[in-house]
Amino acid sequence: MFTVRKTHNLIFMKFIYTTLIIFSAFFNTYSQSKATIAMSINQVKKIYPNMESATYEKTITLSRTENLYGIEGEWGYRFKNDTLNWIHFDKYIDEINDTNFRNCLSATRKIIADFTKVYGNPDTTITGDTSFIDPYQKKHWGYDVIEAQWKNYNGMKIKVEFTFMGGKGEYHFLVKINYFDKNYPYYD
Repeated sequence: MFTVRKTHNLIFMKFIYTTLIIFSAFFNTYSQSKATIAMSINQVKKIYPNMESATYEKTITLSRTENLYGIEGEWGYRFKNDTLNWIHFDKYIDEINDTNFRNCLSATRKIIADFTKVYGNPDTTITGDTSFIDPYQKKHWGYDVIEAQWKNYNGMKIKVEFTFMGGKGEYHFLVKINYFDKNYPYYD
């Protein structure tokens, strides 16, 4: 009787473990947007229903939150004349410490790896200082950590970056993703 109960517990634990792996794989999909530049607002709403909407001048921005590798940020989809012309994800982190720095760096590297699987190797990869420099121990004005750019993937410019922003005693970690039309002039 004891071995039967132990066997059932073992089978149950394997079932739970397998379920967790499948569940996490389902929610840990690639981090890129499923929407693409030049889609209509209705096409994007079909992909991401129930998004919040904001209007500014002649543009409409739809937004939604998503957790990308531990970074809870917001996606924005900006439309001009019913055409998607900018997709962005960003997360500002104000708690400046080594753990948050490492989390941002790790998430950004995973996002770049995801994008590389889908979009191919980046046209440009810039690696700055990937070590945490505590601005309260050693003063600095912030620095670029890592960036990858795809300059023309199916008519889109794509940039993924992690920046340690700083100045005048204010510091933030910023993880950012941008998609633009390939003709967007202010990309770099």
